[in-house]
Amino acid sequence: MLKFVIGLVLIGHGVGHSIGLLGLFKVAQVNPAWQGDSWALTSVAGDTVTQLVGAVLWSVAMIGFIVLGLVVFGWLPAAWWPPLAIVASIASLLGVVLFPVAFPTFSTIGAVVVDLAVMYTAWSGWMPSDLPA
Repeated sequence: MLKFVIGLVLIGHGVGHSIGLLGLFKVAQVNPAWQGDSWALTSVAGDTVTQLVGAVLWSVAMIGFIVLGLVVFGWLPAAWWPPLAIVASIASLLGVVLFPVAFPTFSTIGAVVVDLAVMYTAWSGWMPSDLPA
């Protein structure tokens, strides 16, 4: 049961990154305070580069966390966990740092908690196979 819950949380977290993409490309607006800009990038690199960076970060995080969920379910190799957990978490955290108002505050806090927890597991040597069946 725990394996199922963790897998669903990871997949849900991954899908949640699509909200950043939808807002970035003005398809949907989840947080009206955000207009697709970055406090650190937009004034230096312009809108196009900012959108490209955001799209790459959120796409990597989205795909990475969905795949991590599948690893937890045992449908993909467990050896993928450590590198993918670190890459997906870093991409998500960079997205939060560069676009802090892209998501509602509660979602941002939840995302950071999941990112840090997943990153910790990768650095601590934990593997999905450590979970009871």
